[in-house]
Amino acid sequence: MPEYNIPNLKNACRILRFLGELDVSKSVTELAEALKLPRTSVLRIVKTLESEGFLQDKGTGFQLGGALAALGMKAAGNVDLRAAARPILEALTRASNETCHLAIWDEGRALIVEVAECPHPLRAASSPGTRAYAHASATGKVLLANRHAKELSSILQEADRVSLTPNTITSLDGLKRELAKVVKLGYAIDDEEYHVGVRCVAAPVFDSRSEVCAGIGITASSARFTKKRTREFARMVRESAVELSRLLGGHD
Repeated sequence: MPEYNIPNLKNACRILRFLGELDVSKSVTELAEALKLPRTSVLRIVKTLESEGFLQDKGTGFQLGGALAALGMKAAGNVDLRAAARPILEALTRASNETCHLAIWDEGRALIVEVAECPHPLRAASSPGTRAYAHASATGKVLLANRHAKELSSILQEADRVSLTPNTITSLDGLKRELAKVVKLGYAIDDEEYHVGVRCVAAPVFDSRSEVCAGIGITASSARFTKKRTREFARMVRESAVELSRLLGGHD
């Protein structure tokens, strides 16, 4: 309810969310400009968050602090889901020789909650806690297609459909066609849509209510994950998603 909103608390949440989507630190001035907030307000907010351990001053700017780690994993919740997924992800990584991850829906993004790293020195994956754009990521597409396809226009406003590479699908019509294909195939592909030189394939995980609760994905360099390997990796990721679904009491 609007009358209960606390402006600076809301701005603190905006700052945390903004920094959570970046891999670099940001100064008070940069935060103020990016979020269109008064610099003095941002300064007070970030210093308070820093004192509570939610932000850390890196010298060149602020990044998320360690106090958020435990809270983030708790908020991501699904401890049973993560625990059940871990050995399956590790087995999938051994079979594919690539980094694999588990993601859940988080307010319009795909939140990565578990990762099994591959042995390659150059890896193409994100760490747990990363919130990926749903329209450009394979796990995001899986979650959109199976949970939010009917409300696509309200969930993904034009500002949310950012173009990350020349391959990113940003139009609503294009995304609707893509999501229909995801449902038909039973898996989604990120064909260098998030990062140039990186591909990903993902499949849906069903819970005991037969609803899609997560997505399992394989992410790899396009040099190793060639288009010829799409069916191979899609089969692997679907088998892993089916295995996890069964453990959760769901179906494939």
